[in-house]
Amino acid sequence: MKAFTFPRLMTALVAGVLATSLTACGGGSTDAAPNTDGTLSAGVLRVATLGDAKPYAYTENGTYKGFDVELLQAMAKKLNLKTEFVTQDFSGMLASINNKQFDVGASSIAITEERKKTVVFSDPYYIGYISVMTKKDAGIADEAGLKGKRLGLVQGTIQERYAQQNLPDTDIVRFPDNNAGYSALQSGTIDAQFLDLPVAQDYAAKNDKMSIPVEIPTSDQPAGFAVRKDNAALRGKLNTALKQVVDDGTWLKLYQQYMPTLPVPDQFKPKG
Repeated sequence: MKAFTFPRLMTALVAGVLATSLTACGGGSTDAAPNTDGTLSAGVLRVATLGDAKPYAYTENGTYKGFDVELLQAMAKKLNLKTEFVTQDFSGMLASINNKQFDVGASSIAITEERKKTVVFSDPYYIGYISVMTKKDAGIADEAGLKGKRLGLVQGTIQERYAQQNLPDTDIVRFPDNNAGYSALQSGTIDAQFLDLPVAQDYAAKNDKMSIPVEIPTSDQPAGFAVRKDNAALRGKLNTALKQVVDDGTWLKLYQQYMPTLPVPDQFKPKG
C-alpha cells in the first residue's frame, strides 16, 4: 500500500473543505430557478414614470396614483409581479429603459416611429387628446392665435413634435416637467402651455383664470408601455395582462374614474 505524502494529503483536505463550503452557500448549486419574468429583478416590475402628470401618473402623499399607474399595477398583479415606481424626467425615460435601469416606462407615452428606434411598446392602452392651455385674457382662441407666442411644453413629448411640424411661427420653450411649465404660464414667462388634455383639465379645474382653447385628437399615436427592445418576453406578458384587464372591466373602471369626460373607444370595452 502506497502512503500519501503530506503535501498531497493537505491538497485533498483543502479541496474537500472548499467543495463543502461552496455547496453550503449555494455557489456550487445548479438548481437555482432562472428569472422567467423578463424583469431586471425576479418578481418585481421596476417602472419609470412622472410624478406630475395627473391623471396619468402623479404622487399624492408620497404614493403614486393615476390611470397609467393603477392600470399597470392591475396588470402586474395578473402576472404575480410587485411594482416599483420611480419618478424620471420624460426626456431621459426611454434611454433609461434601454440602458436597463427600468423594466417599463409608463406615462401616456405615445407610440411613434421615432421612439421605436429606442424601445418597443406594448399594445396600445389609451387614445387621447393633446391641448393648449392659456390664461383666459391671453387672446388665444385657436392654433392660429399661437403665432409669435411663447409656447411651453415638456421636452421629448409628442407635443414638441407637433409644435415643430405644425406651429413654425411659435416660440417653443422646453421644460423638464409639467409643473415647471405651469409655473411659467402662471408667472407670464410663457403665453401658453402644450399638454395632454386631461392634464390641462386638471390644472384648469384648480385655476379659474385658465382656459383650454385648443384640443387635438391623437388617435394616430395611441399610448403604450415602453419596454427594452430585446425584451420580447416582458412585452408579451404585458400584452396578455392588458387584454385580461380590458376583458374583466378593470380598464374601463379606471378610465371612467380618471377620464370621465372622454369617450370610451370600442377596443377597450369589456368583452363578454
